[in-house]
Amino acid sequence: MNKNLLFLFLALTTAVASCKKDNTIEDAANKKISDIVVPASFAWQTSRDINFSIGISDTRFQNRLHVVAIYLSDPAKGGVPVSKGAASLISPFNTKISIPSTINEAYIVKIAPDGSTSTEKVALTSAKVSIALSSTSTASLVSGLSLNAQMADTNGEPNCSLTTTPSNGANLDIANSSTVLCLTPTSDVTINLNANNGGTLKINAPGKTVTFGNFNHTNLKIYIASNTTVKFNNDLNLSSTEVIVNNGTLNGNNLNSAGSLINNSTATFTGGNFNINNGGTITNAGTFTATGGTANFNGVFTNTHFATFNNVTVNSTGGINNYCRFTVTSDLTVNKTINNYKLFTVGGNTHINSDSNPLINLINGAMFLTKNMDVMDGNVSGSGSPVSLFKVTGSIGDNVLNNNGYFKGTVQFCGTKDIEVNQNNKKHFSDGATKGCGTYIENDGSCNNIGNGTAPAPVKPDTDGDGIIDEQDAYPTDPTKAFNSYSVNYANGGSTVAFEDSWPLKGDYDLNDVVLTYKFLVATSAQNKVVTVQAEWRLLATGGNFRNGAGIQFNLPASSITNFTASNALAPEAGQDSLVVILFKDSREQQATWNTRVGEAVSPSKTFTFSFNVTNGPTLESFGLSSYNPFIWNNTTGYGRGYEAHLYGKYPTKLADITLFGTGDDSSLTGKYYATSNKLPWAIELPVSQFLYPIEKSAVTSTYLKFSDWASSGGTTSLDWFTNTATGYRNNSFIYGAN
Repeated sequence: MNKNLLFLFLALTTAVASCKKDNTIEDAANKKISDIVVPASFAWQTSRDINFSIGISDTRFQNRLHVVAIYLSDPAKGGVPVSKGAASLISPFNTKISIPSTINEAYIVKIAPDGSTSTEKVALTSAKVSIALSSTSTASLVSGLSLNAQMADTNGEPNCSLTTTPSNGANLDIANSSTVLCLTPTSDVTINLNANNGGTLKINAPGKTVTFGNFNHTNLKIYIASNTTVKFNNDLNLSSTEVIVNNGTLNGNNLNSAGSLINNSTATFTGGNFNINNGGTITNAGTFTATGGTANFNGVFTNTHFATFNNVTVNSTGGINNYCRFTVTSDLTVNKTINNYKLFTVGGNTHINSDSNPLINLINGAMFLTKNMDVMDGNVSGSGSPVSLFKVTGSIGDNVLNNNGYFKGTVQFCGTKDIEVNQNNKKHFSDGATKGCGTYIENDGSCNNIGNGTAPAPVKPDTDGDGIIDEQDAYPTDPTKAFNSYSVNYANGGSTVAFEDSWPLKGDYDLNDVVLTYKFLVATSAQNKVVTVQAEWRLLATGGNFRNGAGIQFNLPASSITNFTASNALAPEAGQDSLVVILFKDSREQQATWNTRVGEAVSPSKTFTFSFNVTNGPTLESFGLSSYNPFIWNNTTGYGRGYEAHLYGKYPTKLADITLFGTGDDSSLTGKYYATSNKLPWAIELPVSQFLYPIEKSAVTSTYLKFSDWASSGGTTSLDWFTNTATGYRNNSFIYGAN
């Protein structure tokens, strides 16, 4: 069947069964899946992503690395770690793990450089767990976002109410505050926008540049997708109610903002005026650069990655929170608080004016490095452990000796002039602050790429010198790798992904058209960067006549992959920007029989393995431990590579046929990808390797009797619908292999 015939077929019928099967058999006593009404936020997940941030408060070893291991069952009773990494007093171990919804607690073990351990049990009641581990088992809970709050943040972008592919020179209007306009240009374009009535603008143009000429707006929210470049020719002015969330590349000239700018990727401003106005905020988790004149901070700038400015003045209503690397290439004037947790550098002069509170706070081994300092009327305070460092490499003005500012707390001052000469009874050190240049601060190669002093000798042997003691290093002679982390249920075979193969049409929801299991091992460095990925996939069932292919997309650039090795002649798919691995192209060539029909001969399962290295790999936190993005496609004659089906809400690959979205039963253009109008999926993932899928023609609702309850509740009840064998949970006569 070719595409024209397919669409003719769609026009003639509204109910087509998948896999060329008979009509769906439904249990009249159980709700049909098409009748299930699910909450708007439900994503058909039997697991949820939890972000862990594990800090260290054990001060016995200064900045040396401790090992952190996360368990989903008690390690004292044979539990094995699922994620492992390194943390220090100044760098937490951050990781993201897909954890079954039925698991409500985790165990976190810290191993110190001397081999001593401490263990904490934490409740998984939130989507983020953040704790600091001491030398004994008394962790302090630092923060935890509620799961609902985290879900709201993750799914914060509204669905499109209008989608357009603008041509060059187009004039666009956002009608009102409820309009969500989605721009999806397929080439570089310059457009003019009028949004004076508010609303939301979402821009998704992979590999393309969208330039704004005239840009009139009020109460506007802008979302820039990854791999999309947006350029503003004129000044970018944001009012207090306006928001920009950038996940791509943002290029601007001048900025005047009382609103909120969130940069998760790359933002560059080249104009001479850069102003964060009172009440305005900028949050940078990517690379933020302003190369013009002086940046005036009357609002707050929070930096968790790399930020670079020419000149900076922090005014009385402003502030800076720096958690990674903040660079001022010329001069810094401080009138209000800077909180520095990592590295703050000034290439020119630092001028610290008077304030009743400390103007520069150095926390937990932070480092402030300036070439010159001419005024110090405000205080510099050190807190936490280890000792922080304030260092001047050039000139120190004579005024500093007579100024009222001083150093206090756990901070060391290293300068080219002795400022403690007691002129006019001025004291410049108190509460434990010291003079000297010997304090050790690690050059971690990332946030602090400078460091200071000499590292203390290791307590236990570390053969490869990566900072991880041999007994905790999975690769003790390889300095590029240190830890192994595992996808959930790895030791017991991994997890299952079950597909319906009739996209963009709804299927019969027996969830057996393609059934795969997977498990991943991810090797990381002492810096918690992904180095190697090992995968094993198994094909269990191919319930239908369609000749389906299957693959996995990873959130990794294809160009970063080296040393790809695999069974079955597997290879990265050509023509993709990200890494896509194809397992097979024709399911019928893999299994002669379906493994879904009772009485039919059973085809053996088919195993596919592959591994690869990653150059300049992402952090384990950003890569995560999950299934990533598995998909199938209908490779039957008349269909082809573009007919991809993914898990609910997952993005298509570059080779998907986007013209199919919004056809048949697919509603991707107005909601989440790969969802019907009433939010039904084409695939589901389960954190077990032995999912007993339904026999041919038996819907999952007729087979698993609590499935409807689970879905209708948004995944809050009957969480174990697929594993519980108690009466009322399943109809064994509809389960393949149950009898």
